Amino acid sequence: MNRRSLAPGASTFPIPRQFLKGSGVRNLVIVRAGRRSLHPGWAKGSGKAGFDLLVAAYEAGVSHAPTDLSVFIPGRKIAGYHALFQCYPEILENYDLIALIDDDIDTTTDDINRLFEIGKKYKLDLFQPALSSDSYFSYASTLASGKRYVLRYTNTVEMMCPVFSARCLRSALGLFGLGYETGIDLLWSRLTDTPWLRYAIVDDVVVRHTRPVGTTKTLQGFGVNERYDVQVDAVLKRFGAEFRGFVTYAAVNRRGQLVRSRFLIGLNSLRLLRSLFKTPLKWSQFLRLATDYTRHCWSRPINLQRIDIAGIEKPGVQRERAARSIMPR
Repeated sequence: MNRRSLAPGASTFPIPRQFLKGSGVRNLVIVRAGRRSLHPGWAKGSGKAGFDLLVAAYEAGVSHAPTDLSVFIPGRKIAGYHALFQCYPEILENYDLIALIDDDIDTTTDDINRLFEIGKKYKLDLFQPALSSDSYFSYASTLASGKRYVLRYTNTVEMMCPVFSARCLRSALGLFGLGYETGIDLLWSRLTDTPWLRYAIVDDVVVRHTRPVGTTKTLQGFGVNERYDVQVDAVLKRFGAEFRGFVTYAAVNRRGQLVRSRFLIGLNSLRLLRSLFKTPLKWSQFLRLATDYTRHCWSRPINLQRIDIAGIEKPGVQRERAARSIMPR
């Protein structure tokens, strides 16, 4: 693969040019990388990478292998992704699955290969690996749930390491250019009338999130004392949407059987308490998040009603919302 440097201005993008060819594989990993990025370690593993790696650096001096695609897009994470896809829309034609992995994720080539394989096998549109017990996290549902399940179907996939089908990413791209650096992940699973069994947390692939949540918030345009939830609330209010919690409502067990009992999934979530002595979080915080997850499995609405984001890039346009009642079969 070849490399290219790109430095878009604050309000304009370079004229789109043909994206240089990758290796011909149909899987792509994109990392918004700083100088402390862990992506060089992703080459570890016994197998050959079944994906191309695109290093979209937000700081100068970021290392990458000669075989990596490379662009330079300073600034915030989501704004950088938006600039990348504006400049190179052909990415969505050249790849079937596209992963957006943060640069503080510790993983390997074998794990990433396996993640893509599972996504294809189960025809997922949006999914993420599970997090190890010693990871920093925002939602306990993203932690690995033990050895019982291959994957758990969910109402939300967070922006730490999502993997999109090209079709799903194409429908979600309008959210990336709105100026928000958080909160859009609560909406991108609600852009279709057929969301059921399409989004998942893959327990068969476990990665480690190595930095506390919010470590790079100033680089993402947040004030020192600005809370993420302020922007999350603004996103939800803009679209008249509601988020009642991260819910896993079905699962595939190790025998390949579909489990639809939320009671059993919630019961299995109690295994997370074993992580109490491994978590980098304070015990009080961990227990609150873990018990919230169990409670959400048992009692919270799945909350996958479609929202309409048509016309969101036109200021002053009243957004229409589709308040459809969608129930899984």
